Amino acid sequence: MLRKIIVLFAVAFFMVLIMFTGMMFMTNTTEIYSQGDIKLEIEKPAFFTLAEPDADGKRNITLFSLPLGSYTLTERQLDNGTTIVFDHLENTSWLPFVVSMNTAGIGDPDVRSWNTEPVMRTTDPEYGNDPTSRPYGIIAMDSTEILQGNIYVSRNLKLGNGDPVKELRHEIAEFTIEEGKLLKNFWLPPKHQAESWFMLSPQPFFSTPQDEEAWISHAAQNPRERLNWLTPQGPMMKIPLTDDLRTEMAYSASPDTAEAIAEEWQESSPAVYFESILLNAEATKQQ
Repeated sequence: MLRKIIVLFAVAFFMVLIMFTGMMFMTNTTEIYSQGDIKLEIEKPAFFTLAEPDADGKRNITLFSLPLGSYTLTERQLDNGTTIVFDHLENTSWLPFVVSMNTAGIGDPDVRSWNTEPVMRTTDPEYGNDPTSRPYGIIAMDSTEILQGNIYVSRNLKLGNGDPVKELRHEIAEFTIEEGKLLKNFWLPPKHQAESWFMLSPQPFFSTPQDEEAWISHAAQNPRERLNWLTPQGPMMKIPLTDDLRTEMAYSASPDTAEAIAEEWQESSPAVYFESILLNAEATKQQ
């Protein structure tokens, strides 16, 4: 009798495992944003339902009517013609799932990585170590450039003093380009969120390759000025270390930081990139 129960349990377990695997890897694709030939798509498990966006751009994600989380897209069209798009995918359930946020319509672009040089890893006595790298890089097409940010997976925490922070779990900085698409796929653990961003401009982000390299090199050596994890609330920056060990990987939004850095560089090396950072900082203040 016990043997039959064990066999039945094993069969049931493997059936559930097969169903779960099928749910995760049978996918469909939904277009959620477009500008000209550029399209942003979400490739998700086929049984997941992505609702229509509400007034704030938030789409609920469900599985057979059970809530799993949400996806929010925030678009900012700046006065210089640049558009910034922010992604926020949140898993509020106890079910891990795989998803891919793809950028289609890029053709066969020229890709200029911003991470060809190793990032300086120094432990700041006040802020500790910031393990994040620079944005993915610039994807240049005939009449458009995309500056693509990395994906940051984090969870929300509240420190002992009550301050809300995001604890960085890992950064996804390597993507692939196949058949005219930039593929950004990853697993999202339960009770975690994933954030990314990209800038889209009809003009080159930098006037010369030398100006672009100067900024990349500077960002590699100055962790507090990388402007890599951008959000609608401002760039996420490491907070000072405290006795609370969770502050080792804790970040919070610092909207004034981006403005101060971009102003200095715009004066010495004017560029569409720095102008866009300044305009976005102004939009953040007004929201």
